Amino acid sequence: MAYTHIVFDLGNTLIRFDHNISARKIVNLFHLDSKKVYDTFFDSHLTRDFEKGLISPREFYRKTKNHLGINIPYKDFMDIWNDIFWEDIDMCALARSLKEHYRLFLLSNVNRSHFEYIRKKFDIINIFDDVILSFMVGAMKPDRIIFEDVIRRAGGDRSKLLYIDDREDLVKEAEQMGIDSIRFEGIEKLKVKMKEKGVLS
Repeated sequence: MAYTHIVFDLGNTLIRFDHNISARKIVNLFHLDSKKVYDTFFDSHLTRDFEKGLISPREFYRKTKNHLGINIPYKDFMDIWNDIFWEDIDMCALARSLKEHYRLFLLSNVNRSHFEYIRKKFDIINIFDDVILSFMVGAMKPDRIIFEDVIRRAGGDRSKLLYIDDREDLVKEAEQMGIDSIRFEGIEKLKVKMKEKGVLS
């Protein structure tokens, strides 16, 4: 398969994250129920609206603060909210090595404040030819809208795309749309599958 574009997921593929880091800080500061805070941060209508770009960072802060019943300055909240990421050094090195031969796209469900934090902290973002982000598109994977946007930006030929994501459901959705995909389960397994597909020698 002669791919022209490699499409990378961001979270827990290139950049690792753990919402427990920020949730624990809020729990410890305000003695709240840990499950409520974690669910609010990781899987709630508030975070989904934020990742779709339906609310601004300040709106997210205000609504989350009110939902949890806490009183914390905006900057302090955002410092806690954003400081949950670290780079997967090996994966980022692999992505950089592919830059010479392929156009690289970044496809991510991410909110504005997390992405701006990541972009400032990790220079891996600079290697990408295009970034397709849920808060910009107004849709989150596995919504077909965001995958269709990737296909359009790549020139319309989905057979030329190879997509890498750690989530099985997102890989399956991409495959159903005709995008060849690999589930990321560690760099060694990924390299084996990339060799099978002719991406790596």
